[in-house]
Amino acid sequence: MEIAGKEEHMRSSKFTPYLSFIGFGLVILTLSVNVSFKVGIEKGLDEGSLMLLSVANAVSLFFTLVWGLFGIIELYLLLVSNKKLKSRLDTGRIGKEEYMKLAKNHKFSFVVNISYLVMLLIQLGYVIMNWDEVNI
Repeated sequence: MEIAGKEEHMRSSKFTPYLSFIGFGLVILTLSVNVSFKVGIEKGLDEGSLMLLSVANAVSLFFTLVWGLFGIIELYLLLVSNKKLKSRLDTGRIGKEEYMKLAKNHKFSFVVNISYLVMLLIQLGYVIMNWDEVNI
């Protein structure tokens, strides 16, 4: 019974940055729509297709930037989870070995989340620099 409790306790401390993974997918989708729009301009597509690509580009840029709020919330939750994990180590509820495993998981989650937020900052800079191009 104690082993099942420890396993459940360990599972509850694992953190997976699902929102950041979804955000990476949105960034890739936005990048592909943006590239399609740029190629469409170079190839000389008709105005209707370019208008649809322009709207899809603007909407995907907006949605991806709004999804960044979830990335910030996820970072906050990760910081809270990390604080609880350190507290559990300090109070002796988990051992050093288990703490090291969970800390490694948290470190990976931090890297993924921070990478996603940096990509969003780059995208925000792109939107600001090319505001006249990103019109709806």
